Amino acid sequence: MQRILAADIAGFNKAYELSNYALAAAVPAAVLSSTDSAMQKAADWTLSLAIPLHMQITTNALVTDYVPTRFRAPVRAAILASSLVTYLGIMKVNLAGPGLTETVKTLWRKQPTPA
Repeated sequence: MQRILAADIAGFNKAYELSNYALAAAVPAAVLSSTDSAMQKAADWTLSLAIPLHMQITTNALVTDYVPTRFRAPVRAAILASSLVTYLGIMKVNLAGPGLTETVKTLWRKQPTPA
C-alpha cells in the first residue's frame, strides 16, 4: 500500500485556489499602482506570500505526476528549500529594498543617459 504524503492530499486544493485568487488580484494591482502607494505595498505583501505558496503546491503536484515514488522525498525537499529561498528573497526586497513591484518595474524603465 502506497503511503500518502501531505503534498498529495486534496486539502491543498483550497490553498492553491486562494493563491490563484491572490495572484489574480495582486499582479494587476502591482502593475497599476504608483510608487510608494498603499496599493503597491499591499500588492508586494500579497505577492510575497502567494508566489512561494503557489510555486510550492504546483511543483509538488508535478512531482506527484512525473517523479518516480522513490525519488519524491528528496525532490520535494529541494522544492521546499527553493520555495523558502524565494520567500526570503522577496521578503528581503520588500523589507530592505524598494519592494517587489518597484524592483520588477525597473526592468522596463529607461535608464537615464549620463550627461
